[in-house]
Order: sequence, then structure tokens, then C-alpha cells
Amino acid sequence: MPIPESPLPPPLPSNTLASVPERFPALRTHLIDGRTESRIEQLGLDDLSPGELVVRTRYAGVNYKDGLSVHGQAKIINAFPRVAGIELVGEVVDASTPGWAAGQPVLVHGFQTGIAHDGGFSSYVRVPAGHAQGLPEGLTPHQVAVLGVPGFSAAMALERFEEMGVTPASGPIAVSGAGGAVGLMSIAILNRAGYRVAAITRRMDLADGLRLAGAAEVIDAAVLAQPQRPLEKPRFAAAIDNVGGAMLSWLLRTMQDGGCVASVGNAAGNRFEGSVLPFIMRRVQLFGIVANAPWPQRHRLWARLGSDWKPDFDKLLPHVAHISLAELMAHSASQLQGTTAGRVLVSFEP
Repeated sequence: MPIPESPLPPPLPSNTLASVPERFPALRTHLIDGRTESRIEQLGLDDLSPGELVVRTRYAGVNYKDGLSVHGQAKIINAFPRVAGIELVGEVVDASTPGWAAGQPVLVHGFQTGIAHDGGFSSYVRVPAGHAQGLPEGLTPHQVAVLGVPGFSAAMALERFEEMGVTPASGPIAVSGAGGAVGLMSIAILNRAGYRVAAITRRMDLADGLRLAGAAEVIDAAVLAQPQRPLEKPRFAAAIDNVGGAMLSWLLRTMQDGGCVASVGNAAGNRFEGSVLPFIMRRVQLFGIVANAPWPQRHRLWARLGSDWKPDFDKLLPHVAHISLAELMAHSASQLQGTTAGRVLVSFEP
């Protein structure tokens, strides 16, 4: 089912803030003789995919999917050349459609941004008006960028848990890949919502930081090396899995009766082994998270992220790093190798 367009905000007076530079930097990905090549180029607006809004990018989140795109390690981009970056926060500098004003801060994610449309790894982007969202109340532009797709994904999982009857009294919620962006946002949001969080990581050097971020306990992912049973001792009411592979199998086997698992990521691979026993003996439910949500859910969850689910940013900010566009390729390569941690934003000069 196609995702409906966002209702436009009320009309505002001015549609143009300032002239856009004739050329501006962007990381552009090409397909050359079957090989992916990404490089910083000086582009003009006419080089970008079309859109009614011209947005000056302030922050672009760096996600695992972006690393796969710019390094050509998965078939994600569907037409070349393309500016990758599946999310951005910025402000409108020009609008060719009513209802948007110059200077208005906006959030863009989903709608195949950075895949079928040019994305956030550019100082300026052209955005279809139906893909942009005004910033939610209760959050600054930087806070929205910190949360971004990882925070929104965690919120989608939590909403589904609540719909399935999971409450803080049900028991702890496990979060795998806890040192990554989705893991950290999940810990902070679940903690704010009153849940006890068990953070699972192979990087036990991060344990103290994960506890400060809100984890009640930290579990060494080396538990996967222990002898595995068809069903493990029931431990968790729910889980957010960012890893896949053997971790997803283990989480399914450790759910309590009626437990539920949200599959969010695949850092350990796309395949996993399992049996029907967790499903037919403990009524475990497994579901997937796709952050390209319909507008009613977007507005509902971002509103909660700015209110009752708003995390403690003082605890999150030590895990947030800012890099330049020139540093993006090296960082994303390290991210794909599993040697990074935390949330990383490409920051563009104001």
C-alpha cells in the first residue's frame, strides 16, 4: 500500500530565505564499469533529484545502510549517480509549493531518501514536499538528528511491544548490538519509558557507558559461544535485535512465554538458524521493523519522542560524534568492519 503524503503545515509568508551557492559539496556515488565509486564533488541544484523544497542540510545521520551504499557492499541504491544518506535534518531555503516557509526546520527520512532520491550527504538537497516533516515539539534540531532513524526504529519497536501487552512489569527487554546507534537509542528510550533494559554487546569495554546510558545490566555477547539448547532459560519479555544471525536465534530461545522480538538489523548477516519450539511452546512472536512508516505513525511516534519517550540527552550525548563530509568514507568503512560505536552525524557548517 502506498504511503500517503504528509499533510502540509499551515501557510507561512516567505518562500525564499537566501540564494543557494552555485556549487556546494556532496558525497556522490557512481557505478563505473560495474564498480561502485563514491567521491566528494561540487554539485549544483540541477545535479540533484527533483523536489519542491530546497533544504540546507545541518545534520545527516550515518547508518549501517549508508555504509553499504557508499562502499558498494549491497545493492541498495537503485539509480546512479546518487547522493546517499537516508536521513537529514535541515531548514528550508526555497519552496516552490505553498505551505512551506524559508527558515522552517525539517526532518527527512524514509521514502527511499538516499536510494531513489538524493539524500543527506550533501550541503543542499531537493526534497519532495510530501517527504518532509516539520520538527516535532519538544525537540531541538540537534536532538532530532541524534535520534534520527535509529531512535524512530526503537520507537516503532516499543509501540509494537505495548500493542502486544508488554509493560515494564512484564520483565526486562534485551537490546543486542547495544553499542551501536539503534542499540543506544533503544536503551535510552526504553529506560525513559520505565523498562528495565539488558544490553548485549561483544564490546564489554563499553559496559560502563551502556550502564550510564540507562542499561540495568550488560551481557557479554560471548554467551553465543556456550553450548546452545533448543530452548534456553526464559529471561526476557521482549528484545530489539540489531544483529541477526546467531544472536537472533539465541534471543528467540530466551524469551519468556508470550515474549516478542523486533528484528531491526543484520550486522551479523541475513540468515539465522532456529526451530519452531519458541513459537509453539512459548508463544514467542517475531516481527520486523521498517522505518519507512505511514504518516500517522510518524507523527504519533515523533510526538512521543518529544514528550513521554524523550530520552535523557545528557546521557546520550557522550555517545554522539560529529564528523565532516570528508571523514565520512573512512568512518563508514570502519562502521562496516564493526569497529565503531555510538551515533555519528555528518555536520555541515552553518
